[in-house]
Amino acid sequence: MRVKGLAFITIILTYILIVFGGYVASSESGMGCGPEWPLCNGLVIPMLEGDTLIEFAHRVIGAILGIIAVVLFVKIKRSQSDQKLQLASRGFMALMVLQILLGAVVVLYDLPSIIVSIHLLIAMLFLANLIWIWRRAGGGNERYRPLLNNRNGKRVLYHLNVVLLLMMLTLFIGAYVKHQAYGLACSWLNCGNGVFPVSIPGLFQTGHRLLALALGIYLFVLTYLSFKKNWETGLQNRLMASSLLVMGQILIGILTIISYIEISWAVLHLALGTALFALVFETQVYASAANSGESNIRVKHGRQQYLD
Repeated sequence: MRVKGLAFITIILTYILIVFGGYVASSESGMGCGPEWPLCNGLVIPMLEGDTLIEFAHRVIGAILGIIAVVLFVKIKRSQSDQKLQLASRGFMALMVLQILLGAVVVLYDLPSIIVSIHLLIAMLFLANLIWIWRRAGGGNERYRPLLNNRNGKRVLYHLNVVLLLMMLTLFIGAYVKHQAYGLACSWLNCGNGVFPVSIPGLFQTGHRLLALALGIYLFVLTYLSFKKNWETGLQNRLMASSLLVMGQILIGILTIISYIEISWAVLHLALGTALFALVFETQVYASAANSGESNIRVKHGRQQYLD
């Protein structure tokens, strides 16, 4: 299998692992193997029932992902790929080792909220690294015209980087709120007896919501500008899809609170959030490649489109 195909499989497994990790947390099955790692309740293969089954399944998915990631690393290392791709492969291996160590710390120290939140961020960075490798690999030797002009291309990349930063902060605080059990500190419309929070849990919950609101507005504005200024079609489609995911996130977030954090809604909330992060990062990679003339997207009829 080629690097590009293997990278895509690794991306899918990473996504599944992140979302299933959300199910582990929402079902409070994180200690299903007890405070032991890598063994599970003192066994290599424990009795597979209840919380133990859920936590052990999460570990098995992680092990499969680790094996495939190592295969991907070896395949890239043996290929005649460019230096950036080689560097990226070393990067995701370093992130994987760090993630494994953090996973052990999470279990051995009984799920500390701050470590669990960092654990999620590392997983997102790992996913982003894989997406970059997937977009970079297998591009062939064909030459393509750049899709963005230099000045406006850099401007769009700047805005996408800001969106990614807001998203990382939103995910981090959201994970912390979840694992600190602050999720019901506020109702979906107000906080306590008023609009403004008066407690520490309320402050964290409100901060998470404000970041999510800023993120949504930012993406909506970028999507609007992409059509108003007639940006490249690939960017328009990606930004429109991102805006739709944000709208879905808002709706699922409200339903999660109304349902008193019912497991299915909480897991779906994480699934959409992870998909949104992956899509926005892929959009950033797409725009970056287009700006440098490395895009794998053909320009129809020899026309060069620019952002203005």
